Amino acid sequence: MNFLTVFDRVTSATSHSFEDKMESMFHWDGWASIDAPLVSSLFVMLLLAVIGVVVGVRARIALKNKEYLQKPKGIMFFAELYYNMCNNFASTNMGETHSEWGGYFWTLFAYLFIGFNISLFGLPSLVDWLACPLCLAIIMFAIIQFQGLRYSKLGYFHRYVEPIFIFLPVNLITMWAPIVSTTMRMFGNCLSGTILVTLLQWALSNASSGIFDLLGVVGTIGTSPFWNDPGWTSIFLAPFPVGILNSYFSLFSGFIQTLVFTTLSAIWISQEMPQPDEEKKEEKLPAPEVRPLVIEG
Repeated sequence: MNFLTVFDRVTSATSHSFEDKMESMFHWDGWASIDAPLVSSLFVMLLLAVIGVVVGVRARIALKNKEYLQKPKGIMFFAELYYNMCNNFASTNMGETHSEWGGYFWTLFAYLFIGFNISLFGLPSLVDWLACPLCLAIIMFAIIQFQGLRYSKLGYFHRYVEPIFIFLPVNLITMWAPIVSTTMRMFGNCLSGTILVTLLQWALSNASSGIFDLLGVVGTIGTSPFWNDPGWTSIFLAPFPVGILNSYFSLFSGFIQTLVFTTLSAIWISQEMPQPDEEKKEEKLPAPEVRPLVIEG
């Protein structure tokens, strides 16, 4: 079995899995239709809800005891740090007057980053489940259109016939572009990580088996069923490199994709909202002195 054969098997299995997931997204057969990533998604939402309640109760106690006069400690320190980070993020990407959107990004940041890294704890990943990035993109799209209708009123529909009416089909396609681009970006990133990790595991497993073949110890160590299984020789080289690569795609790449998605969301949403005119700091010149016109006869 060569590299191309393994790659073909991985990609074909991924395509079949993709088709099955697309079909299952629009087919409901009771509890049997619930995918494992959906359970992970519900778990992440429940976790965020519990954290929000705990922080809220702790904040009320701190407010009642006037702890705001002191430096925050414990959970309140991290909550305030994260809160300020989200508010600053909203102000930087959407404008100083839109820092109230920090609450939205508080949830979005946490949900996406935990969703990327939840597979490190043995639970199914969220983002390589197509429904997750698709739903997030649809929510973002709905917010963009709502803000456009809210502030532009009926003038919102004029953009679809600019510069002239024959551009209507092109503008309609452009309107749906954020859904497709953001969905495929996140889903494709996770899918590519899965393929790379699978190929690396296959290569290292064969290399490990080859080393033990040269040593002549395949299936000859010990008498237990485990040690007599030739498959055990393929696991010595794979765990450490595969673990590092898996951590990279979960932690670093997950953070980058979270940052990209949230930044694009902030920019696109802010484009539909009015921005205050920047104050021009110019020195006011004194008014010229008006002198009466004297005509000498």
